[in-house]
Amino acid sequence: MDAARPPSSVVLFALLDWGMGHATRTAPLIQHALDSGWEVHVASKGTALAFLNSQFQESAVRFHTKPGPDIAYARRGTWLKIAAQVPAFLKSIRDEANWTEAVVRECGITHIVSDNCYGVFHSRVPSVLMSHQLQLPVPKGLEGLARRFVRTHALQFQAVWIPDDAKARLSGDLATRNPLPHAEFIGVLSRLPQLAATRHWKRVGMVSGPEPHRGLMEKALKQWMQQDDTPSLLIAGRPGAAASVEGNVTIWPDPTAAELAEALKGAETVVCRSGYSSLLDLAALGQRAVLIPTPGQPEQVYLAKHWAAAFGMATCSQRDLERGLLPEVQGTVPILEPNIRACESLTAFVSSS
Repeated sequence: MDAARPPSSVVLFALLDWGMGHATRTAPLIQHALDSGWEVHVASKGTALAFLNSQFQESAVRFHTKPGPDIAYARRGTWLKIAAQVPAFLKSIRDEANWTEAVVRECGITHIVSDNCYGVFHSRVPSVLMSHQLQLPVPKGLEGLARRFVRTHALQFQAVWIPDDAKARLSGDLATRNPLPHAEFIGVLSRLPQLAATRHWKRVGMVSGPEPHRGLMEKALKQWMQQDDTPSLLIAGRPGAAASVEGNVTIWPDPTAAELAEALKGAETVVCRSGYSSLLDLAALGQRAVLIPTPGQPEQVYLAKHWAAAFGMATCSQRDLERGLLPEVQGTVPILEPNIRACESLTAFVSSS
């Protein structure tokens, strides 16, 4: 190697596997890294890893299965079930740290971008934590403990990136109630093209989240859509499965970003989870929706309430969805240009460290 030539950048993107949300919002940064000519490694597991593998299978991305928490949810979800899994979650952070040490050594990683993976950092490698949850949505008596937990782990990273707009505050108090000295807003992240054409559908339902709730939502949406014969589209969130048609319902297991953007822009009614990545996609397109929090996920419950208060969005429980009792769509979503500031932050991070 020429002594005057700096070593090439080798960027590791690590992301949480709780549904596909962290994978979809990290995808634009992965693409930017590839476009910049950097060597790219992606680490996750389960559905998230399968999704990114399908999106970047033609590229030179090197994929890794990393350790990570396997959080289970009951049909109706309770804090007690989640609390019982905390010891395993803490152990997974230690496992991630050990795994990261090995991967950095074996693959020559020069930079790390960790989407909510607290253990994926390295003391000798510039590392960034990406998260919109600097204040975890926990019962009031546990808020102080939660703030200390996030702060302790976040301070191990060189910077914290909040995928949100500082004025629109899509994440509400989650990003602002626990201010960190090295945190910055990097704007909206979305893989959906804003200039997509429109394709008309009466109803579009987006299924997401961990089992069993992903499957329960898919079943309930299908039943709701089949109440009449109007053309409806179900985005099933099952990478690798085949598309199908059941009566008036077309089922797309894993549409491309362009296909999804076209469907959302042309829909009379959109129904989706109030997961943060889904909300980022809505903001990128200026598309309103009926928001349905995943049972047992307080973050989604909070975000649905926040979007109802801030933007007038309609919300619905999963129980009411299963009964076919959905409200009319309403509200106004701020249209925010995605990815530009985030990609600029990534470029600056890699080039300056």
